[in-house]
Amino acid sequence: MKSELVKNVEKIDPRVKDVLVLLAAGTFLAASVIFPGLPLVVKPFLEDKYEKDLKKWQKFNQWRLRALLKKLERGKLVEIVLSSGEQVVRITENGKRKVLKFDLENIKLDQKWDGKWRLIVYDIPSTNKRERDFFRLLLKKMKFLSLQKSVYLTPYRCENEIEYLRQVLGVADCIKVLKVAQIENDFVYRQYFGI
Repeated sequence: MKSELVKNVEKIDPRVKDVLVLLAAGTFLAASVIFPGLPLVVKPFLEDKYEKDLKKWQKFNQWRLRALLKKLERGKLVEIVLSSGEQVVRITENGKRKVLKFDLENIKLDQKWDGKWRLIVYDIPSTNKRERDFFRLLLKKMKFLSLQKSVYLTPYRCENEIEYLRQVLGVADCIKVLKVAQIENDFVYRQYFGI
């Protein structure tokens, strides 16, 4: 059975996000299918076993996909490794971190108040200025209220989101979440958040 991956009729150009998200989700990609010069030891077996995964890659222009994968490999976001006698494309730890950053585009808080306030206090050193600025930007995107330069407030549960940001940005020890029952003059904050 000849792979349909070699057909490039009206295929879309792959984006870094598309490729990394597919690989991070565990979608199988045999390197020999994408890079024709590699040995085709078990290609017929792979086409049958991973036909569903191969179809996910068929939507891309194969020439552009190869070029993008080479670029991602040079950037250490993917690697070609030997798995069960076949060379496969696999996402690296750097690639996984990049995927996590893509998820930040959609991050938001569940807008249900449980009667507690969350204060986010952070002291990210100037050596991590980029991470500090990005963290502040994300807090504003999630509609936290700035009380001081590095103190933000929200009435909504945010512990999971903040932990996620700590891990993605690599600044876990620099950020604290304080959950408090009362804040002085909280009517102003209730009005701001509409609760």
